[in-house]
Amino acid sequence: MTLIEVVLATAILGIGLTVLVAATSRCLSVARKAKEYEVARRLIGQIDLEVPIEFNAELEEGVEQGEFTGAYSGYTWEREIEEFEDEELQMFTVRSRVSWTDRNRDVYEEVVSYIYEPTYRKNTAPGARTGRIGRGSRGR
Repeated sequence: MTLIEVVLATAILGIGLTVLVAATSRCLSVARKAKEYEVARRLIGQIDLEVPIEFNAELEEGVEQGEFTGAYSGYTWEREIEEFEDEELQMFTVRSRVSWTDRNRDVYEEVVSYIYEPTYRKNTAPGARTGRIGRGSRGR
C-alpha cells in the first residue's frame, strides 16, 4: 500500500465517521424533542383533569394560567376561552397551551377545542328563555 492510498483511506474513513456522528446526534435530538412534546401532551391532559372547565355556570371568556412543580418545574400552562367568531353558533374556542424553554427558545404545544353551549346567550335580558334543557318536576 502506498502513502497516497493510506491518506485517501483515512480521509474517506474520517468523512464517514463524521456523517455517522452527525446522524446519531440528529436522531438523539429528535428523540429528545419527541419526549418533550409527549410530556406536554400529558400535562395538557393533567390540566383538563385538575382545572376542569365549569359547565354548571355560564361559560365566560377569559384566561387561566399556572406553573407545574416537581419534575415538570420548567413547564407552564395557559388556557384561553373566547367566544366563537359567529355569535349565532353559541360556541367557544378553548386553547390549552403548555410552554417550556429549550436552548433559550420558547417552545409550546397547544390543543384547540370547540365547545357548543346552547344555553349561552350574549346580553340575554333578565327572565328571557335560555333554551336550557333539563328535567322538570311533575306534580304527582
